[in-house]
Amino acid sequence: MSDLRATQERHAQDVVTGNVAGLMGDFTPNAMAKVMALAANPIRATSFEIKDLGNNEVEISYIGDTTRVVWSKWVENGGKWQIDDVKEVTAS
Repeated sequence: MSDLRATQERHAQDVVTGNVAGLMGDFTPNAMAKVMALAANPIRATSFEIKDLGNNEVEISYIGDTTRVVWSKWVENGGKWQIDDVKEVTAS
């Protein structure tokens, strides 16, 4: 199983670079509807910061002309880490 922090960092980098193919395996079916709602307003960022909240939860700040903060809950699923719940916390 891959390391959770490394998976979160790879995920955030995929968001920044727009690597949709890399992102698709990061979500459980439970999270997909919420992800599609977030994708309606694409994140445009040049960097990111990850804040570990404990309990396999993080807030990732996507930083560009504005900063958008996205909370996510990660679970082990089939030998890999995936996002099972997600929501945008702030957009500025």
